[in-house]
Amino acid sequence: MAIMFVRAQMISRGAGRSIVSAAAYRHRTKMSDKQVGTTFSRRGVSSELVHEELALPDEAPAWLRKAIEGRSVAGASEMLWNAVDAFEKRADAQLARELIISLPEELMRTENIALVREFVRDNLTSKGMVADWVYHDKDGNPHIHLMMTLRPLTKEGFGPKTVAITGADGKPLRVVTPDHPKGKIVYRLWAGDRETMKAWKIAWADTANRHLALAGHEIRLDGRSYAEQGLDGIAQKCLGPAKAALVREGREMFFAPAELARRQEMADRLLADSELLLKQLANERSTFNERDIARALHRYVDDPVDFANIHARLMASNDLVTLKPQLFDPQTGKAAEPAIFTTRDILRIEYEMSQSARVLAERGGHAVPDRRINAAIETVETRDPERRFRLDAEQVDAVRHVTGDSALAAVVGFAGAGKSTLLDAARVAWASEGRRVIGAALAGKAAESLEESSGIKSRTLASWELAWADGRDRLGRGDVLVVDEAGMVSSEQMARVLKVVEEAGAKVVLVGDAMQLQPIQAGAAFRAVTERVGFAELSGVRRQSEQWARDASRLFARRDVEQGLDAYVERGHLVEVETREEAIGRIVSDWTDARRELLRKSADEGSPGRLRGDELLVLAHTNVDVKRLNETLRRVMTAEDALGDSHAFQTERGAREFASGDRIIFLKNARFFEPRAEHPDAQYVKNGMLGTVVSTTDKRGRILLSVRLDNGRDVIFSEDSYRNVDHGYAATIHKSQGATVDRTFVLATGMMDQHLTYVSMTRHRHRADLYAAKEDFEAKPQWGWKSRVDHAAGITGELIGVGGAQFREGKGVDPSPYADVKTDDGVTHRLWGVSLPKALRESGVGVGDTVTLRKDGVEKVKVQVPFIDEETGRKRLEEREVDRNVWTARQVEAVAARQQRIERERHRPELFNQLVERLSRSGAKTTTLDFEDKAGYQAFASDFARRRGISHLAEIAAGIEDYVVRQLARLAGMRKELAVLWERANVALSFVIERERHIAYDDRVQAPSREETRAEDMRDLLAPVKTFSRRVGEGADRGALA
Repeated sequence: MAIMFVRAQMISRGAGRSIVSAAAYRHRTKMSDKQVGTTFSRRGVSSELVHEELALPDEAPAWLRKAIEGRSVAGASEMLWNAVDAFEKRADAQLARELIISLPEELMRTENIALVREFVRDNLTSKGMVADWVYHDKDGNPHIHLMMTLRPLTKEGFGPKTVAITGADGKPLRVVTPDHPKGKIVYRLWAGDRETMKAWKIAWADTANRHLALAGHEIRLDGRSYAEQGLDGIAQKCLGPAKAALVREGREMFFAPAELARRQEMADRLLADSELLLKQLANERSTFNERDIARALHRYVDDPVDFANIHARLMASNDLVTLKPQLFDPQTGKAAEPAIFTTRDILRIEYEMSQSARVLAERGGHAVPDRRINAAIETVETRDPERRFRLDAEQVDAVRHVTGDSALAAVVGFAGAGKSTLLDAARVAWASEGRRVIGAALAGKAAESLEESSGIKSRTLASWELAWADGRDRLGRGDVLVVDEAGMVSSEQMARVLKVVEEAGAKVVLVGDAMQLQPIQAGAAFRAVTERVGFAELSGVRRQSEQWARDASRLFARRDVEQGLDAYVERGHLVEVETREEAIGRIVSDWTDARRELLRKSADEGSPGRLRGDELLVLAHTNVDVKRLNETLRRVMTAEDALGDSHAFQTERGAREFASGDRIIFLKNARFFEPRAEHPDAQYVKNGMLGTVVSTTDKRGRILLSVRLDNGRDVIFSEDSYRNVDHGYAATIHKSQGATVDRTFVLATGMMDQHLTYVSMTRHRHRADLYAAKEDFEAKPQWGWKSRVDHAAGITGELIGVGGAQFREGKGVDPSPYADVKTDDGVTHRLWGVSLPKALRESGVGVGDTVTLRKDGVEKVKVQVPFIDEETGRKRLEEREVDRNVWTARQVEAVAARQQRIERERHRPELFNQLVERLSRSGAKTTTLDFEDKAGYQAFASDFARRRGISHLAEIAAGIEDYVVRQLARLAGMRKELAVLWERANVALSFVIERERHIAYDDRVQAPSREETRAEDMRDLLAPVKTFSRRVGEGADRGALA
């Protein structure tokens, strides 16, 4: 992925370096140093050289242009640096500055070259510098070496390294000193200093971000240091190209003691400023609990003492906001729900997002007349005379909803519900009103799909934001912004977008499904907004061809994973095996059979051996499983002679064999130019696109892949223009969002949740099969583990027996009542208690019922205890007071209902319950707005509202009135206290003056001795203060909140 790496170094004679040798190494060629008569040859590693340029400023003198005329780039470089070397006379002279810059891996070579050219033009050659740069790519580590001159060019050669700083009048600035009464001229380095280097880093990040956005990539670089970003100490170790290559191959890396020292250094930084970790945690989620904090801290700190200290500081941080306190079970006294926290920044961002949403929802002026809406719907329905259709009532209502008066509208549509069709009709309606309509999505693939299906001109959200920041393509009053896949947009980005729309007076339409894949960054903005402003819902699924499958898709969308899976189990679409290896084998076997059946059908229809390509798709959660599946499925294709001649192609993931007929997937958004294509026009692909290889070589036999995408478009590329591809027989579930195929084969694994299950089980038109291995879902108790029961919390299971037996061994021991309960894990627990029969009888529970038994404390009872009299040796009874357990029983399910349920679920395989438990887990992200009814949220939200003046006028007026009343009462009280204090002070002062006067003028008067002083004479002149109107820490608390 793209990383921010810009390093500068000086090439100087003082370090024993030769500028010509340095240039020869970078250009991977042979050069001669004219000053010492030495030749340097660096041709051995020329394969790493991708591109080279020597960029001159526009005002370059004639002598330089004439000297390099007709030379190659390397030859011109040799001439330039020999000239620089000859001009410098000092033995320790600095000859050139070099920048080493990492290039974004997401960009193609042509795009990276354009990126470097723009950076060099705007920051170096425009300032008069000569830039000699080369593009190297070694083991997937693209970077440039950029050497620049340190002196300005003149008509005769080179100028001075320092230049005078001029003032507003154009004259040199002077500093007056005792040695220079007329002022000493202030100079600066012509080629720049450390501040210039910082500016270059920021300029590089800005330029790279612009090119990444234009290419449709979401990743961004930041030219600031971690300290300037507020993340100092969170930096990770740079692996370098060699270790990075090993990591890409899947090898685990172990670090030497130097890595341990680095971790200790990070621990020290977190000890000094622990809130850095909260900032990083807030980038991933809006709300978190104490366990999340501990897990994030464990990434960096190993020492238990440091861990405890930093954890304590984090929990006491002023940036940490408690949204919900920890809850305890009143019956057991144990923690029932953990405390929920957030940070001040996240709370502010999501609060302002909700305010923008509320303002837009209440703002009108965007309604489209009914006649235009009706005309737009009719236009869409009759556009293709051969394929006429009608929008259903849900879609028509959604069209009217989004074209309504409000400046904010939302549509929640299940997977395959036909959202694109209604947006097409809405676009026609808006266009008839003369409104500008633009579309946006988080991913480039989704943006392209939105444009193709609805006709709305679309780009990625990041691309639009960058354009708006640069003053281009800004929204205007009345414009409409349609955001597709809005469920994947983070809170921070959604807040920015809503603010832009609010300030522009435009309208925004959010379209998505919060149940599908969740945002990568913090927050669940789409869900939070729709819950507050309302939405139109499309629940009519249209993608699946059979009604039962459409019903199952709705169940998955509503989080009912159990019933959704049950529908597939009833029809035999859940395959249960022992191991994952067997599951992969079954997938390959079924995929092979399905492909053969499709080939037979195509032959019957008169197209033997021809498939569209989008009929079959295998889905898995992890890249590791996807790679294994792709390798196995391709071996099947090769064995059946379904592929042409294979040729090796160097991808970003390593060498791959491609042949005509191969399925291929594109892994990065890119726009590129392939000079060897028959029609060398600009081409583009999006992350997750699938296609089929048509050919692998050009007419001269050189490697050139021609691919027919599933949308019907053709792309042609070579290793030099695009490398982010892989085999496409199988794909990750994340890559499949938005895709539609005839049949899917889904490999279920333990890390999947309800969102991934929903996406994977709704990609098909005709059939989907789920494959699960017992080893992935069966519980694996640790060695020595025993089932334990918390009687206070209760035990639930089937009541399999009741009766009485001796609780302990011995003669004459009376039987005690017991109840045997069999839990779901197959373990039988025997519970003892005199009150058990009564509890079971009162609750109406019988043997065979499912019951919950809980020990509800103890009661004091008097019992007759037998014992042997030591004197007489006879047995007699004695009354004693003892504690007796009190049991309560609750019927969960009657035996008849249980038998009916078992009969009804008889078709479910053994693994079904464990599968449902895992796949039903919610990975849904939360927002601070989910806790706006809690006191912690309201306190801080009110504070934000007061600070920004955006709370209601009535609340402001009430607050001001209450404050004024309290202040007036406080002043009145202080006035009375001051009057009393002033009276006492006058009395005290008079007493002192009178006493001093007697002592001064009458030496006969003696002061009373300590023995003569009485207690009543020691009354305080100023009454001691025992109570305070404000506690000591309150001032500090108010300061922290301010």
